[in-house]
Amino acid sequence: MSGKKSNLQRASQLTATNLRTVAKTISVQQLSRLSLPEVEAVVDLVSKVVPAGNVPGMILSGLARLPGRRIPIQKMHQDINALFSGVEQILDSAMYGAIFAGPAAIIWGYQNLLKLAGKDPDAAFPEGVWQFYASYALREDTARHTNETHGFDTLLREHKIHLNAVDRLTAWLMAAVTCLHQYNGLLENEWRERVSISTLEDSSSARAKRLHREWQIKLPYRREEEAPDLDYPAYRRFKFDQFLKANLTSLPKQSFEKWEAKLKLLTQNSLPAYQRQMSILAYLEPGAYGETRVPFELSDAQIGVIHRDSYYLFPVCEPGSNKPLNVMTARAQVAALLKSPFASPSQISSLARVKRSALPSLRSHLNPMLVSDLDNLKYAPILISTDVRTHSLPLSELRQTERGIGSHALTIFDTGDTFVFDQSHIFFDGAWGTALSEIMTNEALSWARYLSLLPSPTPAESRVYTSLTLQLQPADVDLVQQAPHVSPESGAETDKVRLKECVALRKQFKQRNDQIQLTINDLLVLYRAIHAATYKPSQGLLDEIAKLSATKPDVAASIRQVVEEASRTNPAILIPMDASLKVPRERIYPLNMEVPLHELNLLSLHKQTMKLLAAYEDSKEDRAAIYSSFDQLQRMYLASLAGFGLYLNRAKEIAIQGESASVGAIKLLAHLPLPLQHILDKIPERFELLNNILKGREVFSNVGAVVPMSTLTRFSTAKDDNTQKQLAWGVITDARSVMRIHLRDFRPQVATLLSIGRKDLANLLTQDYLDAYADGFNLFISDLSKITQASRETLPTSKIRKRTPNSQ
Repeated sequence: MSGKKSNLQRASQLTATNLRTVAKTISVQQLSRLSLPEVEAVVDLVSKVVPAGNVPGMILSGLARLPGRRIPIQKMHQDINALFSGVEQILDSAMYGAIFAGPAAIIWGYQNLLKLAGKDPDAAFPEGVWQFYASYALREDTARHTNETHGFDTLLREHKIHLNAVDRLTAWLMAAVTCLHQYNGLLENEWRERVSISTLEDSSSARAKRLHREWQIKLPYRREEEAPDLDYPAYRRFKFDQFLKANLTSLPKQSFEKWEAKLKLLTQNSLPAYQRQMSILAYLEPGAYGETRVPFELSDAQIGVIHRDSYYLFPVCEPGSNKPLNVMTARAQVAALLKSPFASPSQISSLARVKRSALPSLRSHLNPMLVSDLDNLKYAPILISTDVRTHSLPLSELRQTERGIGSHALTIFDTGDTFVFDQSHIFFDGAWGTALSEIMTNEALSWARYLSLLPSPTPAESRVYTSLTLQLQPADVDLVQQAPHVSPESGAETDKVRLKECVALRKQFKQRNDQIQLTINDLLVLYRAIHAATYKPSQGLLDEIAKLSATKPDVAASIRQVVEEASRTNPAILIPMDASLKVPRERIYPLNMEVPLHELNLLSLHKQTMKLLAAYEDSKEDRAAIYSSFDQLQRMYLASLAGFGLYLNRAKEIAIQGESASVGAIKLLAHLPLPLQHILDKIPERFELLNNILKGREVFSNVGAVVPMSTLTRFSTAKDDNTQKQLAWGVITDARSVMRIHLRDFRPQVATLLSIGRKDLANLLTQDYLDAYADGFNLFISDLSKITQASRETLPTSKIRKRTPNSQ
């Protein structure tokens, strides 16, 4: 490692020397926005984060020669790719994988080069920084998130509607067709609702926050009978307009006119760009360092159907028109497909796990017929699989079947009881992905009701769908096996978390001390750090590892050491924050943090407080002294929890702003602990827009509690392409207040076990870790509840000795 560090230092020094030379040749006027010490600081940081030899200097020189503060988009892409290439050339492969911070480092470095050249960094990313980042860092198969709804089959059963196989597929085919034809309208609603409410902050931020919460509860995910002539986007807009009208009547006329004018201007200037940015009428073209979104016309779009592992393409429009595919046409075509002889199964699931950067080179060596079929498949933004997957599988495992090769936006899987939506993070975030899943579920249900009233389907005599062969020849198989692949993973799920106790604890916090402002997600994140520090493998897992030692002693010893010792590091956690509420194009603001366990002494405080509480409950003598000690620790512990809540709230505020805040604005009040003051002073350094994703070993994504009418049940989050990120936690709370946690595990020991054919043990490893988290979290919440409620009045009195007259 010392050799790697010295090589890195030499690379950084070379970069700094060249960049400093170029910076000195640029006129003082161009650097007028930065002082000379600031220039030196930027040069030093860029050279350390992006050690790319003379490339940064060349880019800076080129930027300085461009007139004005804006740069052409094409120039920006060329510069970014040049930085990637420069780093790749100057660092050997081992250093590149172990030290280089990846796309976040490149984008962060380029932003600083823009500052040095006097350019506008924001103008370089017209779709927001996250959209650009996603195309470079969330492109692999592991960077897709998955969610599940149960509404389709649940409501069919409730209404005693039975669908044959033809109508089941037709309902979802028509839901996909409708989705694509209405997609601009769906995006307009998402944008308009957020912007309409967020622009109210000029007059009342409290009103805006309240309105957004209220609308989320009332938001309709399907058409109701009150507006039979409206499609879903129009109906939703109708309901939102009613909602706004009812809530804006008290707004002063001048404020209303100001809001209305601002909304109109934003609609003209920003909405069309947002619709282009988020459209799924596009395919992804992989390059050496990133993905290019290639848009296509609606008339060219297809819906891909995967049936018995073979691929078929259905048109989105009626032949020769831009009108949606007619439902009767679709039904007859589906009937013909399901009646046709079995085709040879396709074999492209292996291509989905090939690294995207390797696909352009691999493609040039594959057989021409396969390449041609893959080109045709790109025009299917939605794939629907009829091959039923068992619902008992974790979502991350359920999706491991034929699913295209990653150039499309969405794949839908059928489990027989639920439908699962696998979504590319380049096109979807967690919130929008779950919303669209609910919308499509209701649309499919609407078609199902209609289809159930029709006579039995008749297969079409002529076909409008086409079949794709997608066969790999033996030579192709060898090439795919030799290509670099994404990190292997295992998955686990649990619904053990006792949510009612969490809700009760928050009420107890409020009764005890208004300063303890911890959300349920804050408690989950806090315990994640505690879990990392305290995890002990179960005896069942240790027994299985012991059995492995009979055949693979070295592997077993390594695995045992890892599970017993190597999980003690306080994890750097990335928490995606929804940026779309203020500026929809920004999509996500990442919050990267480490829970300050040691600074706040939380582990020790918890243990000591619980010990004294137990001692007080069990003691028969000297109870007053024990209670006095407990009371002091209790106050200290609860104050520390309040401090953690303040720390996390400040961090969230800064992350949501998308920019650093001044240190002075977030300093603590003097009475708070000194360690916490130090932590808060450092927040601006930790939460600069992209600098905060240079680190991080885990993702913790909670899409929250769904609305009462929602049928969402499970959620699995995406993981970026950084191999240093080893765990991805996805959390959702369903309409019945059941919290489900999905854990995707990319730790090295998983890869080791999978490589020797022990998938079962890899899954057990992950499940054990997740179960320990859930069980430990429940105990933690129970302990906190006891500590928070404890007082002389609430503690048991049966053991308190009777007072004597002298005790007065």
